[in-house]
Formats: sequence, structure tokens, C-alpha cells
Amino acid sequence: MPRQKAVANDIQVLADGKKYLDNEGLAYLLTKLDAKYVEQVAGKGLSENDFTDEYKQMIDDLAYVKIAITAGSATNSSNEIGATVTETTVNFTLNKEPKTLKIKFGSEAEETLATSARSKTYTGKSVKENTNIVITATDERNATATRTVTISFQPKVYWGIADNKASYTSADILALESALASNRNRTFSVNAGAGKHIIYAIPQYFGTPTFNVGGFDGGFIKVGTIEHTNASGYKQNYDVWKSVNAGLGQTSVTVK
Repeated sequence: MPRQKAVANDIQVLADGKKYLDNEGLAYLLTKLDAKYVEQVAGKGLSENDFTDEYKQMIDDLAYVKIAITAGSATNSSNEIGATVTETTVNFTLNKEPKTLKIKFGSEAEETLATSARSKTYTGKSVKENTNIVITATDERNATATRTVTISFQPKVYWGIADNKASYTSADILALESALASNRNRTFSVNAGAGKHIIYAIPQYFGTPTFNVGGFDGGFIKVGTIEHTNASGYKQNYDVWKSVNAGLGQTSVTVK
């Protein structure tokens, strides 16, 4: 078999099997090429001159790993709607050193970073709405990888126990437990003592929830809709739901 074809066949088998893509495998391939296809001279070691450009390219192709941004995050990334983010630090990791590295904050111009950078701190901002920060890296073969981290803003849902009332105020709602949410779905547990009702309050646009208490559906009524002002000063309509019965004790509620 001609030398060139034999080398190509051996390398193709290795590539298809994907068994020799690490350093150990690459060393094994070089040994095979050394033993089979390189004319040995007594006392002469293997050098780069022993391989044609074609063989070198084959070896480079086997060893090549496309660049990837394997992780990315930003501080102050999750916020209550109405809040203002003034600073954030973006952190990211890559699988190898890039050829070029850039970052773009929202609608601002893209900025070039040092290829050794793995973070970027922004200060003096006034971010009040969802904002994307995009990291872009290229490698020695000009392959491109991107990663997007987002500074986001969401409303909260509120749950807890309260006295029986015909209507509730923002102050009543703010006294409950809360969490940022993108929908009405939630499971929570409360201990409703004598005379206390379970309360669940959600943005009106989350729609009509269904409740399951102790394996039984229902058990809640809508008290009304209020203009709620959250802790960040943002106003929006909230629907307030209340358990029909008081004094349910330790209770788990699933909302869908």
C-alpha cells in the first residue's frame, strides 16, 4: 500500500473511533507514524521535518477542539421589577485560550477584552429593564463561541397567613413571604392558626390559578384586585386569593 494512503487510512480509523483525541492518544498516533512511515536513521529522533504538511494537518485536526464558553454568570442578575441595577460583574469560563475576546453590554458598543480576561465589572449603570450581556470568543481557526447572560426583572408572588378581611392593602401583601416569579405556579407550606386565613397574591396578568390543599382541589376564593406597590416602588394590579376556611394548621398548598 502506498505510504500516503496507508497513513490516511490509519488516521481515519483513529478519527472515526474517537479513541485518540487526548494527549495520550496523540502520542500513540505519533508513535505509529514514527514506527510505520518515517525512515529511521540510527541515532536520529523524530522531528517535525519527518512529516509532510498533509500529515501535520491530519494530526492538528485530530487534536483540535473548537472554542466554547462553558459557563457565564452576572452578579445582581435577578431583580424585582422597579429596582435599579447600578453595577454588575460578569464572570465566564472558556475551554481554552481565545484568539479574540469581546463583550457587549445591552445596546452599548462591543468592547475588546484581553484574551486572558475571565470577568468584566460594570459600574455607574442605571439598568431598569431586562438587559443582555453577550460574550464572544474566537479561536485559532476563527471559530466563534458566544454566551449571553441577562440582568432580569420580575414581579414577586406573595403567600402567608393573615386575618380575615374583605380586602387587603399593599402593606398586608408586603408582610407576607415572597419570591421572584415568572408565573403563578408554586408549592408552599404555612401554619394557619385559629382565625387565620391563607393568602396568595399574584400579578393579575398571571391569570386564574387553581389550588390543591391536602390532595383536594379548590378551597380558595378571590378577594379582589388591588393596585399593589412593591418594595421597589413599582405599581401593578395584583389578584388576592384567600382560603375559604380559617385555622387550617400546618398546610401544604400547590398552585397551578
